[in-house]
Amino acid sequence: MKRPLLATVALLIICMTVAGNALAGTYQVTACTGVAPLVNNSWQPFNNNTTYLETPTNCGSGEITGGSPTTSGLAATDILQLATNVPAGAVAGWKVTAPEGDRITAISMNRDLFDNGPGWQPQIIDDTETPLPGETCPFNGNNGGCETSDATIQTGLDTTSIAIELLCNPAGTGLSVCGNGFSEHDGRVELNSATVTISDEHPPQITGLSGSLFTGSLVRGALSGTISGSDNSGVQYAELYVDGALVAQQASSCDFTRPAPCPVSSSNQFSLDTSTLSNGPHQIQAGLVDAAGNQTLGAPVQVTVDNANPGAPAGLQVNGHSAGAWVNQPATITWRNPSQPADDPIGQVNWVACTGSQEGIPASGCDAVHSQSSPVSSLTFDPAQDPAFAAHPQGVYTVFVWLGDALGNSTQANAAGITFGYQTSPPPPPRSVAVSGRGPFTITLGAPTDVAAPITATNWSACNHGGLCTPTQTSPGLSFVFAPSRTPQFKHNPYGRYTIRAWLQDAAGNTSPAESATISITHEPPGKPSPDLRILNVRRSTHALHVRGSAARALAGHVTVVAHYRFDARLSSVQKSVRVGHGRWMAVLVLPAGAVTARITVVRDSSKDWLAQTVTRNIHHRAG
Repeated sequence: MKRPLLATVALLIICMTVAGNALAGTYQVTACTGVAPLVNNSWQPFNNNTTYLETPTNCGSGEITGGSPTTSGLAATDILQLATNVPAGAVAGWKVTAPEGDRITAISMNRDLFDNGPGWQPQIIDDTETPLPGETCPFNGNNGGCETSDATIQTGLDTTSIAIELLCNPAGTGLSVCGNGFSEHDGRVELNSATVTISDEHPPQITGLSGSLFTGSLVRGALSGTISGSDNSGVQYAELYVDGALVAQQASSCDFTRPAPCPVSSSNQFSLDTSTLSNGPHQIQAGLVDAAGNQTLGAPVQVTVDNANPGAPAGLQVNGHSAGAWVNQPATITWRNPSQPADDPIGQVNWVACTGSQEGIPASGCDAVHSQSSPVSSLTFDPAQDPAFAAHPQGVYTVFVWLGDALGNSTQANAAGITFGYQTSPPPPPRSVAVSGRGPFTITLGAPTDVAAPITATNWSACNHGGLCTPTQTSPGLSFVFAPSRTPQFKHNPYGRYTIRAWLQDAAGNTSPAESATISITHEPPGKPSPDLRILNVRRSTHALHVRGSAARALAGHVTVVAHYRFDARLSSVQKSVRVGHGRWMAVLVLPAGAVTARITVVRDSSKDWLAQTVTRNIHHRAG
């Protein structure tokens, strides 16, 4: 055997391809070569007469040349010490076959072809049983037989199989049998190592694509999918491409000691995090590579990546009011949604209610997060029905709202909030009631303490001594003006005693007449007692009125006392001027029998200020 030649051949093989990685369109299948332990999974033994022939295997054993009772590598020999010769047509050996549809184009091998008797035909043949060039060794009796051994390379082949065989073919020798050896073999073939190059011109087939990776349209987040395929030489890689770039590759478990090194069918699962891609259109493509490096790419799948979270809702209102409003019924919160792509509209509303006025979502003080898919521009929050607040529902709340699109993009960071008050109980009665003025009257109320909603208005009603009342009046704030002379119910007879009942209204609109306070006032006609004049006593005798009064001690001169009376359905009066002395005055006025006195008026003579110097008293006396 020539060892230097074998080393040169091995070096050439390494330069052509790295083991396990095929050149495009071809791949190599090895037998009894490489790193220990050396194996053969590609060459299969055959033997049509096991009585006379045998096919031992000893990958990695020392090479045998010449006549020898032993063998090495993948061998076929005559069986020693048989009593009879080997019949014609007996054949045994080893054969490698390319996967269906593929061709063998080259072989690099270390082999030994040996015979030492006529009729034996050691050879290496193709699928037409034609010996490869130089790969036969006919018997030559002149030199004691034939042997061809050492390493060789055969290229330019085009066959589906190669076989190394020992054939008994005595035709032309004058014999009908082949002799078998006794202590050494008469015929022997050995394949000590081989690397077969197989040409595969059939790309793999993609038999199925499934999962969100390959459904197209609008996508977000992590996508997953399965690539299924098949190939006659096996699927070596499944690949995933995005916009023409390889982003993931999965290798099959391949064994290049076998004719079909890789699984003939495959199913590989892939995932793709679309957050690594820009938002917008992309192409996703599946690929398969067979053992020979042939690649098949599937049709590109068009996707549009949308990992953008919807913006914050705008223009939040509660029951049609802006932030800071108070409500006394379930809060309906509305807003305007941000613009979204037509194929990815707002699909979900997320919200949480928190106690108090909050700038951001606090760590505590909130109920559970709520989500709804409809409606997408309003929500209803009822504190009285919410388990987190039902025990004490009245107070100030902040509701935060954030949106999700149809794909599921959503972030609490884009939440918008609105603060408002919820109050359903009416305010308690006013803490105090004060009155000022002599008509019009200004009524001022004291706000109760410990009220949640601000007091915004006062509701009130006034009734006179005859039981006539005004409808309920509403005045802003905590004060109002009552002017009997300008009130439609009282302006024809405005003087007298009134009872005013007042109750409060808060910012939520809560109010109840049951929570009222009352005050009584007297509206007197003009000329009510002044510091200068007073009527102290009025006494009726048979035909006269006796009137006594007082005045300021500094008041000098006279006063005129006027008695107004009704007689025979007519109004009349009688008057008398009397002197004021030491702050006292007295007058007697004569009236007709049967006259009914209506009122007494005392006027300081020469007074320029009628109201300031006049006093009047209503009386009711009938003359005897």
